[in-house]
Amino acid sequence: MSPTSSPFENRPPLIDRLAYRFAAQEKFARGYAPLYARLFGLIAGWLSAPEWAADPLVNWLLQVAAGRRSLPVTNLLLAGLHQRVLAAEPDVAELAAYYPTVGGNKPPDEDDLPQILRAAIRHNQAELGAFIQQATVQTNETARGLAWVLPLSFVSWKAVHLVDLGASAGLNLVADRRSFGLEDPTGKVIILNDAPRPVQFQTRVTGELGPLARTGLLPEITGRSGIDIHPFLLETAADEQILRSFIWADQPHRLVRLEEGLAAFREIQAGDVPVRLSAVDIPAELPEFLHAREGHDPVLIYNTYMTVYLSDRGESLREIIGQWAKTQPRPVLWTQWEPARDKDPPHTGWCAWTVDCWQRGNHRQWHLGWVQPHGTEAQFTSDFTTMAEILPNVY
Repeated sequence: MSPTSSPFENRPPLIDRLAYRFAAQEKFARGYAPLYARLFGLIAGWLSAPEWAADPLVNWLLQVAAGRRSLPVTNLLLAGLHQRVLAAEPDVAELAAYYPTVGGNKPPDEDDLPQILRAAIRHNQAELGAFIQQATVQTNETARGLAWVLPLSFVSWKAVHLVDLGASAGLNLVADRRSFGLEDPTGKVIILNDAPRPVQFQTRVTGELGPLARTGLLPEITGRSGIDIHPFLLETAADEQILRSFIWADQPHRLVRLEEGLAAFREIQAGDVPVRLSAVDIPAELPEFLHAREGHDPVLIYNTYMTVYLSDRGESLREIIGQWAKTQPRPVLWTQWEPARDKDPPHTGWCAWTVDCWQRGNHRQWHLGWVQPHGTEAQFTSDFTTMAEILPNVY
């Protein structure tokens, strides 16, 4: 670099993409996950610093992130660190003091955290680099089962076949064994399903709430199909530990919910209608997968915060699913929690909650409202009322 050149000249495009993604993650986590907000922000700062070219950690991250999309890198780096913390590796002991999932209670605004974070990454570069390059993000946020449990509670069907797009380990395919409650602004909690447990997931809801009084029992689940380009098979204790690592470390309550989800999954796998996971490249192989679905029961397809990981950001899903669904003699529901392309959410990072319904070739679509990606809050629109009036009459 010449004496007159800017430190921001000749920056590789990847560094700007990574800096943007880490900063966006910091903004989303702020006020919700303070430790992760600080960690994301520190890394975003390293990537944006004028002296980036002389920073060995920045150059290492650019090397291991090459060929990967920037959003997964943000999650993979922190999950790799969390995995080392959960395993009680000695070279992350100082970092673990900040991680509530292992009993850490140091506040994330302490001055020594930047140096501790840098040391933890530096001492684990080989393991973290391999994880970033080879692993896939496993978003088994088990609160997201609400995405399909709520719409399904309005139908009058006797049975339904579930299809999870981007299923990862398939834990949300057993959401009927979890207990969901919706808390209105008065503090009243409406329980959606009669799972034999106390409420495990409680979502604060606002907006058009009238339909909540009309929710009913879920139909019998006659199939649980999950597809993913790399389905995550839970075969060993190490597999389960990887899932734990993707939980944000300053939210130990989510780790408790994951453990309950793993227990529910094992229970389902021992029964007559286990989860069936298949390796399917979405969207390229989705048409073939759908056309192989046979049977007479209605089908509910769902996906939650999955399209951001697809090569086309999910743009082809509507045409693929719509063409298949309109040929079906049985009803098809498609419910999604995904970032909106044509609307601005009320809060940073919130997802649009949409439901599509096909019945004998006829198609309806509703924008139910907005939802925080981990299901902690939702805001319903008037479409929620319209859907609740129509779905009981879909046969």
